[in-house]
Amino acid sequence: MKARTFAPPTLLCLPLLFVLLMACGRVASSTEVTGPQTVKITIGDFLVRSPQTTFVTGTRYHFVVTNQGQHHHDFLIMHPMNTETMVMDEVYQRALAYIYNIAPGESKTLDFTFDHTAPPGMLEFSCHYGGHYEAGMHQSIVVKAAPGAQVTPYPNNGIPVQATSATGSGGTCDQPVSVMIREDDTFDQRSVSLKMGDTLTIVNTTQQTFTLTSRPDAGLRFTVVDPGETEYVPFPKAGTFTLSSQEHPSAQLTVQVSMTPGVTCGFEPVATVSFDADYTRPNNTYFFVPTSVRLKEGQSITLSNLSDYDLTFFAQPDPGIGHVELRRNEHQLIFFKEAGTYTIACQQFPNQHFTVIVQENGGDQD
Repeated sequence: MKARTFAPPTLLCLPLLFVLLMACGRVASSTEVTGPQTVKITIGDFLVRSPQTTFVTGTRYHFVVTNQGQHHHDFLIMHPMNTETMVMDEVYQRALAYIYNIAPGESKTLDFTFDHTAPPGMLEFSCHYGGHYEAGMHQSIVVKAAPGAQVTPYPNNGIPVQATSATGSGGTCDQPVSVMIREDDTFDQRSVSLKMGDTLTIVNTTQQTFTLTSRPDAGLRFTVVDPGETEYVPFPKAGTFTLSSQEHPSAQLTVQVSMTPGVTCGFEPVATVSFDADYTRPNNTYFFVPTSVRLKEGQSITLSNLSDYDLTFFAQPDPGIGHVELRRNEHQLIFFKEAGTYTIACQQFPNQHFTVIVQENGGDQD
C-alpha cells in the first residue's frame, strides 16, 4: 500500500522537473553574452562596398575589410571632408577609427562600437589616400540609437575635437629637442621627453646612413638620416618608444611622449606639397600639387608622398636635404635656411618637379 501511495507523486514530478529544466535552459541561453557583429566590407579601385550601412549604438562591430583592388588603400570611419591639403597623419586624427595601408589581396580587421548617433551626411566609410577619395572611395552610413537608449549625435560633426587644435595647451609652442648621432654610432642622450605632436631633431655627425626604427611603432614608418644630415622626426602618438636604427640596433634612445597635445616652435610648415595621383584619368596621372611655394629663410614645407610607389626626391641646388626617400603614405619636413630658388624633383618621375622660392627675412613675401 505504501508503494502504491508514493509512486504516483514521483511519476508526476518527473514531467514537471523536465519542464522546469527546459525552462531554465531557455532563460540561460537568452542571457548569454554574444560576440561582436561581423560586417564584411570590400574595397577596391576605387570603391567601398559594405552590405550594411545602418548601424546601432552600443553594438560591437567586427569589420573585416578586404582589398580586391590593385592599389594599396586605407579604411576610415570619418566625416566627409576635403583632405587634399593634409598629410595622412592629419587625416587619421580626424577619423573615429581607421585601418592603415591594406595591400592588394589583403584583409585587415577593425573592432569598433559607435557610442553616438550619426544622421545622414555625418559619417562615411572612406579612403583618403592619394586621390582615392576623389575617385569615388566613400560610402555614407547612418548610426541610430539602440531601442530605449538615450544617445546624442556625435559632437563636432563626428570630428574628434583634439584633431582641430593646432597647438598645445594655452596656444603656446614647445622648445625644440635635439639629439646627435656620434662618431661611435650612438645617441648623445639616453632619453628625451616630448608632447604628442612634437618633432624631434636628429643630427647625424657620422659618415654613415641610419635607417630609424621604433619599438613599438611610433608612426615613423621609414626615416633615413644620411651622413651629415639633420632629420626632423614627428611623434604623433603618445607612449614610450625605443628609437634605434636598422644598421646599429644596439644604439638606442628612449623617447617619452606624453598625451598632452603639443607643437614644436618653428615646426609649423608654411605649405604641404604632395606628390599625388589622379586615378580618374587614363594611365593614372602623377603630379606635384602645388607646383610652387614661397617662404622665408628658416621656414619649412611638408613633402608628402601620396603615390603608390616608394620614391626618392632631390633638390637643385641642394638646401641640405640630400636624397629624401619617402615610402607611400609618408611625409617629411624640409627646412630652407638660405634664400634662393630651389627645384625639387622626383627621381622615378623626372618630368615632375616643383619650385620653392625662399626670400630673405627682410623681403616682401607677397
